[in-house]
Amino acid sequence: MMDPKGRALVIDDDEDERIIMDQRITRCGFDVVTAPSGEKGLDIINARPEFDVVFLDQNLPGVSGLDTLANIMRLKVGSQVIMMTAYATVADAVSAIKKGAFDYLVKPIKQDQVDYVLERASRLIALEKENLELKRQILKNTSFGEIIHHSHVMRTILEKVSKVAAMDSTVLIVGESGTGKELMAKEIHKRSARRDSPFIAINCAALPEDLLTGALFGFERGAFTGAMKSTAGCFEEAEGGTLFLDEVGDMSPKLQSSMLRVLQEREFSKIGSYKVIKADFRLITATNRHMEEEVKNGAFREDLYYRLNVVPIHLPPLRERSEDIPLLVNHFMGKVKRRIKSEVETCDSETMKALTRHGWNGNCRELENVIENILVVKQQGSITYDDLPDYIKTTESGDQPHLEEVAALKPYNLAKTDFEKSYISRAYGECQGNITRMSELTGIQRSNLYLKLKKYELLK
Repeated sequence: MMDPKGRALVIDDDEDERIIMDQRITRCGFDVVTAPSGEKGLDIINARPEFDVVFLDQNLPGVSGLDTLANIMRLKVGSQVIMMTAYATVADAVSAIKKGAFDYLVKPIKQDQVDYVLERASRLIALEKENLELKRQILKNTSFGEIIHHSHVMRTILEKVSKVAAMDSTVLIVGESGTGKELMAKEIHKRSARRDSPFIAINCAALPEDLLTGALFGFERGAFTGAMKSTAGCFEEAEGGTLFLDEVGDMSPKLQSSMLRVLQEREFSKIGSYKVIKADFRLITATNRHMEEEVKNGAFREDLYYRLNVVPIHLPPLRERSEDIPLLVNHFMGKVKRRIKSEVETCDSETMKALTRHGWNGNCRELENVIENILVVKQQGSITYDDLPDYIKTTESGDQPHLEEVAALKPYNLAKTDFEKSYISRAYGECQGNITRMSELTGIQRSNLYLKLKKYELLK
């Protein structure tokens, strides 16, 4: 038996009409379900929203055909609706098409009319399914779990992360606030052999030293004033899983010494206890500080730093991966819309260009906040330039030179050389001479970086 070409629902209060339409549509190779009223039809669609086409009588008792059409459109199930009536007027046809109907047939409906409308509808259905699959493939190729990306620099980083995740090595994630360090840590955990065990996260900058120590090591009852019961710490709660220490650069010198011992000995004791507990967790840490400078200044222990920096991952700021911004805008729009039930559909091209050019000092977190703020205020339509916060529009109209002024400065090849030298010099400074980190940040191969650094006399 051949697979059906599709699924069809016939909604008509006339039983004879339902039987006739069932026969005609079945001849076209479709599976057919029928319903005697708009209410029953909507119940069927709610229970099984996989109908490719719906043949809907306009003159129904109770919920009218046009109201049923409006409800089907509101459900967004993707069905093509063909209206049917024995009392056709031009006004009715126009009204049905405006409300989203695919076509409008006048009873008595002949077989060739059904053949023709189903052939047209099938082409449109196939096209929509192809577009949906294309969108799925695009999303598959531009997402790494919840990390949305398109830029070369992020692809390079995520290729490394895919390999690192399968190992049990300690990872240090470095990046500005809002670049997604905890999100990256979670994705590493999800792709590791420890994925079925706990992921425990704690922010080292959010707690004073005493509270952070208790939170990490745990404590016994009576260990200090207020310790009313024995409490497990993060080291114990992360047993078999992953412990993520955010802003590890803010850890006090005393706690750094305690942390070093745990990593060296892979064991610890609760506060107020001499009982030794084995530590079995993978450690991922993150910071927005330049840790090499912290070590040089004596603010962070060198031996602990090397224990943490086994596998370094540098997340670039959003301004250095601007190709990802349109994808992120659409991702955040979808995320916010699901939460607040907004009907804003798109972001126009002028606005998207403005968002892409903005510096985003707060990185992805700032971008998500801007999108949410706009969608809360604007409940429908498209995001336009006027919807942007004033500080973004001010940046847009700031001291940007006109193209004519830029072109007049010097010949293009010389301007290009100057830009490259400035870019490589800045990257070399920000990465403090670390060629591997420069390669990850810029997307330039290490061998090419050495040549460019030598060319511009930047190698020390």
